[in-house]
Amino acid sequence: MTFRDITIKNFKKNVRNFFSYFICSTFAITIFFLYAALLFNKSIREGATEDVIQIIFMLSLAALTLFSIFFINYAQSSFIKSRSKEFAIFMSLGMHKNDLQKIIAVENLIISISSMIVGIITGTIFSRLFQNVAIDLLDLKGISYSLGVESFVVTAVVFTIIFAVSQTISSLKIGKLDIADMMKDSRKQDNRAKKNDAKLGIVGVALVLLSIVFLVVISNNESLNTNPFMIITYILLSFVGIYMVIANLGNTIITFLKGKKFYYHHILSITEINHKFNQNKRIMFILSILSGMTIFLVASPFSLLQLSETIAERNKFDIEFVSVAGIHNIEAAQLEQLMKQSSDPLEGIINTQFLNLQMNLEGSKYDVLKTKPIISQEMYQTLTGETLQVNAGEAVNIITAWEPGTQGIDQGADIQFTDGKETFKYKVKASYHGDWFATASSYPTSSGIVVSNQDFENMQAKVSTGAVGTHYGINFKSWKQTEGLVQQLKDTLKASDKDERSQLFPVASKIDAFKELKKNYSLFVFVTSLIGVLFFIAGGMVLYFKQYTELRNATTFFRKLYKIGISNKEIKAVVSTELLITFFVPLFLGSIFGYCFIYLITNVVSGSDVLGEFMKNTTIVVAVYFVFQLSFYFITKRKYSQEVVKNLSNAA
Repeated sequence: MTFRDITIKNFKKNVRNFFSYFICSTFAITIFFLYAALLFNKSIREGATEDVIQIIFMLSLAALTLFSIFFINYAQSSFIKSRSKEFAIFMSLGMHKNDLQKIIAVENLIISISSMIVGIITGTIFSRLFQNVAIDLLDLKGISYSLGVESFVVTAVVFTIIFAVSQTISSLKIGKLDIADMMKDSRKQDNRAKKNDAKLGIVGVALVLLSIVFLVVISNNESLNTNPFMIITYILLSFVGIYMVIANLGNTIITFLKGKKFYYHHILSITEINHKFNQNKRIMFILSILSGMTIFLVASPFSLLQLSETIAERNKFDIEFVSVAGIHNIEAAQLEQLMKQSSDPLEGIINTQFLNLQMNLEGSKYDVLKTKPIISQEMYQTLTGETLQVNAGEAVNIITAWEPGTQGIDQGADIQFTDGKETFKYKVKASYHGDWFATASSYPTSSGIVVSNQDFENMQAKVSTGAVGTHYGINFKSWKQTEGLVQQLKDTLKASDKDERSQLFPVASKIDAFKELKKNYSLFVFVTSLIGVLFFIAGGMVLYFKQYTELRNATTFFRKLYKIGISNKEIKAVVSTELLITFFVPLFLGSIFGYCFIYLITNVVSGSDVLGEFMKNTTIVVAVYFVFQLSFYFITKRKYSQEVVKNLSNAA
């Protein structure tokens, strides 16, 4: 028999495992190609939303690349481990390690080339549908389908590198193989229980509970939830706790159960499950994190999409704009007459005067003009209903941007305001996220300033008239009927403006905010759902691979019990319980992590008022995830049980 014959026969023997590997690799390549094709669509890249598109899809490609590296390397290592006896026999018959490396190389070459070809072809076929759906969700005008050569090149290069790295790692593992170790590999018990495992399991549970308490504390404290060190500390604390629970909790439970009737009535199931926990703790930990990230990636944009209307209604006014420095000049009578043309009843127009002065601090990226709107303490309390105490010579910075942090204006900083002639100096008393009398989108700034009543009167008396602005807030009975009126107001103000500065002070409205939010969140749902589906399938397939690579060892174990009278029904019951724990413990722990991370991020971006809705929508995603995982469980359980019983029957 030639080397070529051995390679072909070996490939045919393992065709089932390789086919699963081929399908998953093809799926990963197809999804990657679809995103690459959309990223390199020339008409989209030349559009107004180029930066947003590139960021979203580059992050998607990065996530898909990391997943592919993990999955392909895991599949390779699992196959090598499952074929340890086979390789040992080859080596005992005189085959050199170099020959084994050649066999693995040929197998990898077949899988990589075939999956890449099929994946790219499949991606090409579905790319038109994928792009058309994405373009519709983005509501891009004048954008057409295109398929650039860059998407083919990037996909081929990325997966060539991934497969090459996987092959290199596999070759190194083959080079370290030892015949004696491989022959007894199936009889070794991985990760045998140690003396202190029971205590470590309790410590793991304590760390998980501690991480949840720590999460609540930092989430509700702005100075803590904007500190990267605190967030990293929470993540590490939760990761360590989850790993210790998976690695040691089984031994802890057995320690408490020993000596009790329940333990001896279910000794076979309990000990087998504990053995699987010890054996699979690393992969179960990875799957727990993968499940948590999948829930977070899918639930977050799904919740935001569902909450588009609620988020838009956080704006205080249905329509609002500012008139300052000669921009958006309109008479009060003209504005009222225009607003009354609406088919929806006008409820009122509120005018608020503020000072628009330049500041000396850098501010944030939103402070395009390096100016701040300034109002008095009394006016702030009247407009927002918030109680605020500001002394003479002090300024409070109320942050309106959703991003965490002080936006370049820290507590205790010296801040100066000027209209070009008069200068006013203050000490920043506080800088925090809070209510403001206007919507952030109506003025190009990240925050507003509140000063004492006396200081405001002093400033108002000294500054030029061009530094005094007016904010117009307009409310109707139903803001959803104002789309036509908003456009009419924009046209009217544009006709009165004489320069391009007016573009910096746009007309803000709930209807525009709602449409924009729904469009953007639909895109995020579209992008992250596909990645979530990929991660979900990956988790299920990893467990599927894990069970089948251990099928030989399981058959050997049950064969010994089969000889002393265990029935097929009892074998299936043990397998069912074992798989139930293996499939759903990572999902349960991942769900906890997903809930916690969504809770943290929601508080970081000042969304505590919609936290309840976020959690409700997250629960829906988790429920769907459990249903799909249940289908994977039943499929694997049925096939795995049938294979074990079939092998036992053949042996008998």
